[in-house]
Amino acid sequence: MQPSSPKKPQPEPENKCPDCLYMKLEGIPVQSDSLEYFDVWQASTQTQQIELHLTINFDEQWVSLKGGRIKFGLKGGELRLKLENSEIPYEFRNLAGSMELSLPEQKQEPANLDKRIIELRTRAFNSALNGSPTRDQASINTEQRPASICHITTKVSEENPAWVFEEEMGELVLRGSLHKTKLATLNVTAFPCRVEATFEVSKQDVYLTDAEGLWPPDISRNKRAILDRLIVQRLLEPKFKPYLSKAVLHYD
Repeated sequence: MQPSSPKKPQPEPENKCPDCLYMKLEGIPVQSDSLEYFDVWQASTQTQQIELHLTINFDEQWVSLKGGRIKFGLKGGELRLKLENSEIPYEFRNLAGSMELSLPEQKQEPANLDKRIIELRTRAFNSALNGSPTRDQASINTEQRPASICHITTKVSEENPAWVFEEEMGELVLRGSLHKTKLATLNVTAFPCRVEATFEVSKQDVYLTDAEGLWPPDISRNKRAILDRLIVQRLLEPKFKPYLSKAVLHYD
């Protein structure tokens, strides 16, 4: 069976909490210098490849509850791929290491990422010495905080590719985006070919950054921590299962 056009529209991604996490996956067929564009997709002797490009945005999101509302974000999570009639060898996985996320309409200037990481680590160390800011202080300064440094680790698995995202610099949550960043190169072994990407989080990845109208302002830190855990465990975590975001690509 001949594959359908690579330009065939793909399903829209499913994002349950798009303000908190938005994810989109795009596939770009690799062209060959020796064959025409569609000939590559129709040549049975040619290894057919698709570059996977990831767009992902992290931020905070308000959710209304009875009597008030909460704001939460993510400290990390795991991007998992389920492959049908395709494979991604470990050496074809591109996204890894420390990545500086960009903010919307942020002016992009040539930056030394190593220097940026050192500056943020120094700031985190000084904050630890002087006492970490309270949650209320941190929420007030949310808009003034820079984008996050996200550390991405590729899991060593040939059959089930996965990438672990973690906030690296001690910020409360991840903030910022990666835009059409090359994730990996897919080797197509047969048609139909299907790629399912899910971003999954555990309760340890979810962090409440603010709340309104749910408890008195003089509540103790211990009681607040207990209530935070209950809200995450009983109200938020069930909504995030089995995934927070999902994107599918298919080539018939």
